[in-house]
Amino acid sequence: MKRYFLWILFALISGSILGKVTFDKYKKIEVENTFKIDTNIYALKYKSYNTIDEMKDDMTFLDRYIYLQNENVITVYVALSKEEENIDKINDIYKKKNINLIKENIIIDNEEFIQNLSEYEKLLAATEEEKSLLIIENQILSCYEKLVV
Repeated sequence: MKRYFLWILFALISGSILGKVTFDKYKKIEVENTFKIDTNIYALKYKSYNTIDEMKDDMTFLDRYIYLQNENVITVYVALSKEEENIDKINDIYKKKNINLIKENIIIDNEEFIQNLSEYEKLLAATEEEKSLLIIENQILSCYEKLVV
């Protein structure tokens, strides 16, 4: 019985020592990010306003939009995309409706939204139908409202 007890004690002590040596090596390793999510997004800007009430009164004709408030300026956006080709498709649809939009770059730091946007980009790239493009863009704006706002 003593013999088994000594072997078990020896196994526990040697396992602890080897475990400590192994984990101490991994603590010294410096970890760097291997990739960075691109946070630069194309946006179609409709207009800027001074107050939210002014914006709401003017935006009755659009189904879906988002707005960003910086200091005293409220900027309304109607589309977001990572790819310039996709944002140009959306811009063409609004041009046909006589709505002039300005293409801008904005920065969004929400990784979950960026990953979702990447999936929507595949759908935008795969279709040319106006109705489908607007539906997808409405989903992108809804996702932005849920995850970022």
